[in-house]
Amino acid sequence: MTAQVKDERLYKFYRDLCVSFVGSLHALSLYPEDHPETEKKVSGFFQRVSRFLEQRSMFSLIFMGGEIILENTPLPDLSNTLAQFIKRMEDMKLQRITFRRGLTSEEFIRFLKLLLPLLKNPSDADLIISKNQEALPHMLAGSMPYDTGTQLSHEEIAGALQTPGQSVLSLTGQLKDMFTDLEGPLSEARVTMAKDTTETIYRMAATGEMPLKMLILRRSSDPDPYVHAINVSALSMGIARMLELKEQAILEIGLAGLLHDIGLHSSPSASLTKTSTLTLDEKKLRYEHPVRGAEILLCSPGMPDLAPIVAYEHHLQYNGGGYPKQESPRQLNMASMIILITNSYDNLRRNRPKRKALSMPEAINWMDRKAGEIFHPLLLKDFRALVKTQAQEDP
Repeated sequence: MTAQVKDERLYKFYRDLCVSFVGSLHALSLYPEDHPETEKKVSGFFQRVSRFLEQRSMFSLIFMGGEIILENTPLPDLSNTLAQFIKRMEDMKLQRITFRRGLTSEEFIRFLKLLLPLLKNPSDADLIISKNQEALPHMLAGSMPYDTGTQLSHEEIAGALQTPGQSVLSLTGQLKDMFTDLEGPLSEARVTMAKDTTETIYRMAATGEMPLKMLILRRSSDPDPYVHAINVSALSMGIARMLELKEQAILEIGLAGLLHDIGLHSSPSASLTKTSTLTLDEKKLRYEHPVRGAEILLCSPGMPDLAPIVAYEHHLQYNGGGYPKQESPRQLNMASMIILITNSYDNLRRNRPKRKALSMPEAINWMDRKAGEIFHPLLLKDFRALVKTQAQEDP
């Protein structure tokens, strides 16, 4: 089989997969779930997806600029055929749908049922999807707005989600496995996995497979805590590289960033993905998570000393405020102060209880006002320099 024929067959498969997805949605809008036509359409789509996910852990559909993009491949011949659907998805701020290995037909139908009424009333669709994310463990849907005057190509945006090797979203699967059923210290195998994941993030950022520009400019309603951990790790290593630290120190900061919220994972009731108002019990658990995280990491074999320090300190502020409450002033580790900055920035750029994601200028301006109070002023200046450099970088 020639390369051209292979590419043509792959393109046709991508095209059929997208048409089948929309066909399933259309069938469910006309007929009940158990109607033969609905079952036929859903079964046809699911068979294609299952075959595809045998070869990879995930894939994403991106709706952008009137086009559908699958695996970095634009499908321009669908722009007219599915123009109304593409526009509706963009209007709903659901510009990305990711399918993960392990998806069942029941979960897919659950997603379609959630999506159907939103097509008619797109207001706050991305928030509604986010609030139902726990019922969709093998699917992610969200927006991809960027705060920049520079025009970004679809290759850049798609590449931020699906790279030639591993993608940000495929790494989240590793983190999910790492934190599953976490009731005590991480095993030596899980510590090794965390170190390997950090090295992968470091390599991907250094080679451009995971552009820091995308992490800085992307504003998201995505509540996935594993994506947040990866963002904090990558951005923290970006600051550490600007400070010209040695590679081993950079990797240890990256590992600490990856695991900074591990104390939340040990308490399932303190939902990491929650975008609605927290109860008093949930607030209490969140305020306690730095101590729990430090305890977990201190007892984990092979864990560098820095990680539990950062887990404990990452909510302590430059002026002595924050939590856990301190009886006397504490000399904070530089890594903790770096991760306070990157953790705060990523949280400001994501939907949170009672607050929608801020734009990049809004987030940076808010942080500037807190320099010398919450944030170390010189480290915040370094972060601003990183943001400026990445924002001005040619696409």
